[in-house]
Amino acid sequence: MLQAVDLDDYQTTYLLYAPAKDPNGWNLDLTAFGEALEAAFAEVRYETRHGRQFRLSFWAMTEEGIEFTGFASNEGRDTVLLDDNTADEAAVFIAWLRDVFLPTPDLIRFSSEPAVEKGIETDWRMPANGEQSRIADELKHHIEVVVG
Repeated sequence: MLQAVDLDDYQTTYLLYAPAKDPNGWNLDLTAFGEALEAAFAEVRYETRHGRQFRLSFWAMTEEGIEFTGFASNEGRDTVLLDDNTADEAAVFIAWLRDVFLPTPDLIRFSSEPAVEKGIETDWRMPANGEQSRIADELKHHIEVVVG
């Protein structure tokens, strides 16, 4: 028998990206993104890497001690990946991204590592408004549907 997932403690990688019909809709400038991280979070480290594709790898921490590790890329489709966060933690970062950094709040589509591993190609839509709790609820609903 499968055991239910504890949605409050479940950590995974979240993929955030611009809509397919507007893949560069975020106008994601990696230098500006790094500077915005520095302005928004208590501690930040980032570096840009040129390899197969140009991307910015980052680590950031809030005043409350929530840590974010991930990367941003504007190759093909504007994308930010958050590695190993709970839905409540990821919601803090996503609220900042949506409400402070992006040109309009309705441009975030998302998926997760378990969805990708299962071959689920659906773009889930992040709420364009509402509190962090609404974002966290959407992420938890996604995990509940994908993982069970």
